[in-house]
Amino acid sequence: MESNNSVGAIILAGGKGTRFRQQKQFVQFHGKELWRHVFDKVLQLIPREHVVVVGVDVPGGETRSGSVMNGLAALAPCAKVLLVEAARPLVTLEQLQQLIQTPADSLTFVAPCVDTIIMKDKTYLDRSECLRLQTPQAFNYSLLKEAYATGKYTDMTDETRVLYQEYGIPPTFLQGGENLYKVTYPKDLAFLESNMADFF
Repeated sequence: MESNNSVGAIILAGGKGTRFRQQKQFVQFHGKELWRHVFDKVLQLIPREHVVVVGVDVPGGETRSGSVMNGLAALAPCAKVLLVEAARPLVTLEQLQQLIQTPADSLTFVAPCVDTIIMKDKTYLDRSECLRLQTPQAFNYSLLKEAYATGKYTDMTDETRVLYQEYGIPPTFLQGGENLYKVTYPKDLAFLESNMADFF
């Protein structure tokens, strides 16, 4: 297992909340802002000086990629960096520990696709061959920072794709779950309410 001094974390809490109609990361949920549910778990595993909260410690970017770059710029150099979204507050300590303990340059949780998948051009995909990527994720800090420093990746929705396109490094998969549900719309808070007892 890696020393936690060699692991850093970036908590992404800098989004504008367009679809949520307000900045969801600051919505009060069971006594504290949404981002703090993630933050408090991360601090049980990683020292505060190795954690950057984008949107609190440093400003968020215009895109997700911009926010990640701002976080990387503020984070002390480390061997591995975790990217954790404030919008997935049901993440468990065990899942965060899996990211810390599993050796890989690109590491992500995945879940099966249960719906039929169709492309906009009306091409159908075999859902048994597809997976949903979920965060949190973990990366080789130096590789991720160097890839973003090229300036080629300014609006990416997932950093596993950055490492794949820059270095040809495919992600290593960990089994995810419905607790990694992402809060996107106001109605999603009802899902948290109905499931939080299992994960908080």
